[in-house]
Amino acid sequence: MTMRLLPSSLASRTVLLVIAVIAVTEVATFSLIGHFRRNSHLNQTVQLLAGQVHLLQIVLPGLDDEARHILSAADAGEQGLQVRPDGNSVPRHQPQFPFAHRLANELAERLGEPVLLRHGGSGQRSGLWIGFMAGSERWWLVLPPPRFEPQALPSDLWLGLAGMLAAVLLIAGLFVRGIVGPLARLEEAVAATGDGLARTATPEGPREVRRLAERHNTMLGQLASAAAERREMLAGLTHDLRAPLTRLRLRLALLESDADRAGLVRDVDDMERIVGQCLAFLRSEEFAMVKASIPIAAILYEEIARQRELGRPIELTVGGVAADCQVAISAGNLQRLLDNLIDNALQHGVPPVEVYLSTPADGAVTLRVRDHGPGIARADRGRALEPFAQLDPARATDGSCGLGLAIVRRIAAGCGGDVVLADAAGGGLEVSVSLPTC
Repeated sequence: MTMRLLPSSLASRTVLLVIAVIAVTEVATFSLIGHFRRNSHLNQTVQLLAGQVHLLQIVLPGLDDEARHILSAADAGEQGLQVRPDGNSVPRHQPQFPFAHRLANELAERLGEPVLLRHGGSGQRSGLWIGFMAGSERWWLVLPPPRFEPQALPSDLWLGLAGMLAAVLLIAGLFVRGIVGPLARLEEAVAATGDGLARTATPEGPREVRRLAERHNTMLGQLASAAAERREMLAGLTHDLRAPLTRLRLRLALLESDADRAGLVRDVDDMERIVGQCLAFLRSEEFAMVKASIPIAAILYEEIARQRELGRPIELTVGGVAADCQVAISAGNLQRLLDNLIDNALQHGVPPVEVYLSTPADGAVTLRVRDHGPGIARADRGRALEPFAQLDPARATDGSCGLGLAIVRRIAAGCGGDVVLADAAGGGLEVSVSLPTC
């Protein structure tokens, strides 16, 4: 429950910690200042009163009646103290605030004799009356209310403390920025790596963050080395397979039986198609990051014309605004993307294949390719985009190794786009590829 009340980010929690520490420190500082000011004020008051009482104990017994009357009727002097004789004017209330009790104890200890305290309450007699003996008579010193407690802290002190607090927060903010900034940049590098865009991180900030960035960069190097070895191995394997396939095709041409030859030729075609898909998948990984600015409609017209020359039933529809759009993809990648979409539609769907280039929205154009086949179930569409995915075991026998849509997604992702599978209106599968404009 406590963790839910805290901010989620490291920067917010660190700033909150700094503010909490400063607040506790300030409260403790003011408490200590108040405590020492009250003690100092009490000591000064006790010293003042003890001096006055000692002086009056010497002076009062030798005064005549007229001098005593003048002294008792006089206003408060520079110290704010008044001297009053014992009589009916003395208040009867005992003081009930802590300062009075501490004053009585300290003053009694200083004078060596007990003192009486009375409090006048509200009004003109609200002062604190302190009784003492001068000779055989009791007299009273009246302490005014402003002297009960120390004066308030000056405004300059508050302004200084506010400035110091602002300076501390500024310094803390700079330190937090120095910690959180490198972490945020490291997070961006890790996120980019997770999206397939390997990005190194600059080792900066605290030692732990620098070490984490160095480990990330080391991991990228290891991943790149492993990927290069895998590509080299697969590329060598598929390249080596083509040579015996070519020799096998030449030997098939020498067979006398047309029936045997036709079946074996189909098997060879399937094998060559699988090898070609593996090579295309490797090339999509290598060239996915190759970007350019091309007029997509013009390239589409050329590619569709080439497909039609091969006898493939393909229809193309280009939106009016989309005809003038420039997209951030190279012509070679666009050709690979379109070839795999059309091959997938013709191999697993039903012709004709319809290609649409939609009006751009949100900074991207949408290339849609649909067929009229059975489509793909909603639950299997995510898996259909994975490499080597075989949704139907029968597809493994028709020259497919499940790389067509994976190649399309890899090329689109490398260009900052996306691929979505959906049911086409009227039946069939519709593959929508969004490509960013530029």
